[in-house]
Amino acid sequence: MSPLSAASGFVQGASAGVVLRADGGIEVLPGLAGHPLLAADSPALTFARAQLDAGRVYVSFLWPLGGRRAARGHARLTALARPEQAPAGLSGLLVLSAPRNLSGLTPRELQVLGLLIQGRSSDEIARGLAVTPRAVAAHLRRISAKLSTPTPTLAALRAERDGLYVPPRTGAPPQRP
Repeated sequence: MSPLSAASGFVQGASAGVVLRADGGIEVLPGLAGHPLLAADSPALTFARAQLDAGRVYVSFLWPLGGRRAARGHARLTALARPEQAPAGLSGLLVLSAPRNLSGLTPRELQVLGLLIQGRSSDEIARGLAVTPRAVAAHLRRISAKLSTPTPTLAALRAERDGLYVPPRTGAPPQRP
């Protein structure tokens, strides 16, 4: 497991981690603690595994702590596919760390941004969050300003690249427009 342990060192501030086995099981990553978000039945782990199974080599995303509105903030989860040197029975690893710079985005703005990354329209976001389209437009303007992008689409691209994506609780990968 040393190639995986070494790979986890690329995640700054890693505090917990698991090795994802090809048979669907998990093992605590040597040198790191376990965490409830990394439990075998965790929706966060299910989402990360789905991303790796879809062929992604690396994915970083946020997960709300204390419910969907992130009453206790967010955790950053980083999934890495199995390095070539690692045993074939392993599929990758998932590491938990504190979130880095959230660019001043509020939990609600992160939620709106996540829906935008999934390819939802402003009207769909408004219906899904039970707010007015005008409220969504205001959120999108603030998000674009905080991420220094001219459009919400570019904000979504930058956010996904920077790991500011809060995925759906179902564990399904985001739908692309």
